[in-house]
Amino acid sequence: MAGKIQDRRHERIDHKAKVRVIISPGNERVLEMTDFSEGGLFVECPTQGFIILGDEVAVQTLEMEGAPVIKSKVIRFVKNKGFALEFM
Repeated sequence: MAGKIQDRRHERIDHKAKVRVIISPGNERVLEMTDFSEGGLFVECPTQGFIILGDEVAVQTLEMEGAPVIKSKVIRFVKNKGFALEFM
């Protein structure tokens, strides 16, 4: 079952970076990721009412110009901390 921390298939790399989370056309947020892996990343966001578990979003790092936009899915929330995205 997706969403459990112990179910991770890929090693996490601690790395903070600004990312653009695109919820829908014209609805996006600039937030900070705290770690990533080959399969996804964790985004800091103490308020989470703008997305729900299972939402498909797109994410793009703002560290480099022209970075790819990656389709992702919200797979877990950590109350008052943020949410995990799995790359699709």
